[in-house]
Amino acid sequence: MLLPVDPPNWMADTRVLGAALRAGGYRPRAVAQAIGIIAWNGKQMDGRWWERANCAEGVFGDQVELLLRGGRLSPARARAALPSAAWSADLLDERPDGIALRGTIVPLEFDLVWTDTPVRAFTGNDGLFLPDSTTLAVRRCLPSEPVARHLDVGSGGGAVAARAARSAVETVALDINPRAGLGCHRTAALSGLPNIRPFTGACAEARGLGTFDRVSFVLPLLVPWSGLAAAPVHTVAADGGLLREVLELLPALLAPGGLAVLYTQAWAGDRHPGGGVRATLEAAFGSRPWRAAYWWDYEGPSPVGPLRAGILAVRADSSRGYVEAPLDAVDVGVDDWWPGLARLLGEG
Repeated sequence: MLLPVDPPNWMADTRVLGAALRAGGYRPRAVAQAIGIIAWNGKQMDGRWWERANCAEGVFGDQVELLLRGGRLSPARARAALPSAAWSADLLDERPDGIALRGTIVPLEFDLVWTDTPVRAFTGNDGLFLPDSTTLAVRRCLPSEPVARHLDVGSGGGAVAARAARSAVETVALDINPRAGLGCHRTAALSGLPNIRPFTGACAEARGLGTFDRVSFVLPLLVPWSGLAAAPVHTVAADGGLLREVLELLPALLAPGGLAVLYTQAWAGDRHPGGGVRATLEAAFGSRPWRAAYWWDYEGPSPVGPLRAGILAVRADSSRGYVEAPLDAVDVGVDDWWPGLARLLGEG
């Protein structure tokens, strides 16, 4: 059943906290330098960054320890590091041995993304995944031109939805995980975004949300922190069912001229019944024109055979065509990859 997730009563305090953190410099570059890396970019986000030493000192160092690394601080240090709104925003875990955050706040460009702690993210079936290079790739590939409606499928804590909301009047975030809606509300409040509407429901129920100018989706693929060639393949990606379902839904979800941007895998050797990505799109769109570009950033072995993983962009109601190319965009210091993807789609 498709259910809207109502905003909780801590939204106002969370907005105050987010504004204070952003104004105080809790930003990607400063956070990257605090944990000893050059930039908070895609490949660095695939490492166990929460285990890196905290090089920052003072109030900012305590913020990094508390918000990013999952550390526990004394009450005095925690109160010095955070505005008073943090105590009324239902964010903190207070124990006799100190104060910790109940999740993680990851800075991505202008946004502050709420997600689970690393331990919670990989425990059970309802953890909110940590943003990684796949998340950042989709964010970077979203056009900045304004649209009316955007749908983010499998939203998690709202890392992609937040970027989408900066160029959409309304952003709908859909996830089957009931915890994701509250995570999206946290991210929206921390990032100062009033236009994210979370829903709980299965992918197929997205039809009940209407049509959209843009659709985004990040397919859970591998656990990259152990290396792509050896990393376990996520159960959702292993059988291709969810990806196929999303691709088959695109004609119903995309408004005239709409754009879908997905991070996904190419099914090596079309080993899945019904063929690969291109065959699925051809069958789904039928006589409706479409064009797609697959911009892949990984090609090599995986525990289930050869794999290509990367960005798939699909433009509805465009001249037919399907192209593939390696992703050659600059990773460090460049947050806008859309021009390169647009050229592949024949729009640049």
